Formats: sequence, structure tokens, C-alpha cells
Amino acid sequence: MQIHVVNAANRHLYDDLLDQFFRARHEIYVEEKGWRDADPSGKEIDQFDTDAATYLIGEIGGEVMTGTRLVPTTEPHLLSEVFPHMADFKGLIRHPDVAEWTRGFITKKFREQGHGPIKGQFCGTVMEYCLLEGIKAIGGVQETYWLPLWKRFRWTVRPVGNPREIDGVPCVAAFFDVSRTAQLKALSCGGLSSSILVYRGPYRPFVTEAERRIAV
Repeated sequence: MQIHVVNAANRHLYDDLLDQFFRARHEIYVEEKGWRDADPSGKEIDQFDTDAATYLIGEIGGEVMTGTRLVPTTEPHLLSEVFPHMADFKGLIRHPDVAEWTRGFITKKFREQGHGPIKGQFCGTVMEYCLLEGIKAIGGVQETYWLPLWKRFRWTVRPVGNPREIDGVPCVAAFFDVSRTAQLKALSCGGLSSSILVYRGPYRPFVTEAERRIAV
């Protein structure tokens, strides 16, 4: 598997992969989970799929295996616009080096039972990307189903609100500290010892140099 960094700067190089990515999201989030109404296009695209979004897309032989979306918390995002009430501890986090992490999936063909190696490989690579880009924390609204996985990875989880049910599913708003230790533990659980992250074409940083200076 290779995991590609795709954003507004280089998305023109990834037309086919992005088409597969959004169709996979429709299959999972519309057809399986019923989170949204079906779209005639067969793609699941929402109001947060803007030029501010960065996608990490895992593929093998040109076929999408897994993917996710990162959005700066300084931009409109799912937690701030749809579920702000779930950040009831200290309010919303809005900082250039904190990213909302949503729409993470493994396609049916490659899906494992339980917490298998693809999850470790993918989550470890998400951490690798964040370390490279100067992101200090990632998270957002998530199903509590994922909490045992974060515990297995020994990630530092920081809830920003109380657990609540969304459409009958227990969820919590929480963020994870980005660290080298978090990366290596996830990669170890995935049986991966070398990088599979791919940057291709024009580069756009997630956190700009000016934002990094402000964050210090």
C-alpha cells in the first residue's frame, strides 16, 4: 500500500483516485451507515470537502484501500458547524496546528475483522504526515467504538466533551496528541517499518511557516 497526500495543490493529478475515494465514502457513509441521503452521482461529498481539506488516500495497484480527510480547525469543520455542543468542556479548538480528522475508512474488499494491520499502517502514516506538517493534535467527533484501538496504540486521547449518542450511536469529541511515539506504536501494530507516505506534484503545507511561528 502507498498512502498519497492529496490537496488543492495537486488534486489534478489524482482524478481517478479521488473519484474512487468519494465513491467509497458513498458506499460506506450513505449505503452502509445511512448518515446521509443517497446522491445520484454515487459520491459522498459534503460541505467540508473544500480547498482547505487534505486527503490521505491509501491505494494498491491504483485501487483505493483506505482514506481519510484532515481539515484545519481554523476553517469550518464538522465539529464546529454541526456538533459544536459536543465540545462542552472548554469550547471549540481553533488553531492552525490542530486538525479535524474525519471520514476515515477501509473499503469492503480490504476490510479486516477487529483491529488489524491496515488500521495500524494507516493510522501510523496519518501520524507521520502530521509530524512532517507541524500538526500537534488531530481528532473530532468519533464513534466510541474506536477508543479500544487508540488505547492499543497507546495514544493520548483528550476528550473535549461528554459522550453523546448521534442517531443512536455512542460518540465523543476528542483529540489525540501527535508524537513520534504514537506514530511508531501504530506502525508496529501494523507490522510496518518503513514509510509508505507519498507526496506527488505541487506541494501545499498544511501548516504554513508563518502559522508555525505563531504556534511556537
